[in-house]
Amino acid sequence: MALPDSLKISALTSVSTGVSSQTVANGASYESSTVINNTTNRYSLMAIQATWSYSTSPTGNKTVEVYLLKSLDGTNFESLTGGDPVRPIVSFSPPAVTTTRRLVLIQDLPLVAGKYKLAVKNVDTGQTITITLNAYMYDATVED
Repeated sequence: MALPDSLKISALTSVSTGVSSQTVANGASYESSTVINNTTNRYSLMAIQATWSYSTSPTGNKTVEVYLLKSLDGTNFESLTGGDPVRPIVSFSPPAVTTTRRLVLIQDLPLVAGKYKLAVKNVDTGQTITITLNAYMYDATVED
C-alpha cells in the first residue's frame, strides 16, 4: 500500500452565520438564531473569519470570544445564556483602534454531521463591538 502523496482541500462553501454587523456591548453576548445545517453535505471542516470595528477605541489586551453552539439532535442547542458549560472555540484581543479589522480566527475546525449556531461574547473590551462572522465549510481528502 502506497503512502498518501497529498492532502487535497475542497472549495470553500460559504454559509450564513446570522452574525452580520451585530453590535455586542461590553460584557454582553450574542447568540445567532441562524442554524448552520451540516447534516446533508457533511463537511468535515470549517473556517471562520471576523470583521469588526469600534466607534470608540477599546481597552487594549482585552478579549472577544467566539463560540460554536452545537446540537446533535438538531433541536436543542448549547447556550451561553442558559448556563451551559460552553467553551469558546477561539478568542482574540482586538487592538485599541477604531478602524475596521479583519482576521481569520480559526481554520480546520472539525465538524460532525450536526447543526450549529455561532455566538460572540465581548468579555471585557470596555466598548461596544460591531462584528460580522463569515463561515466557510470544506473537506480535506488524501490522494495517492
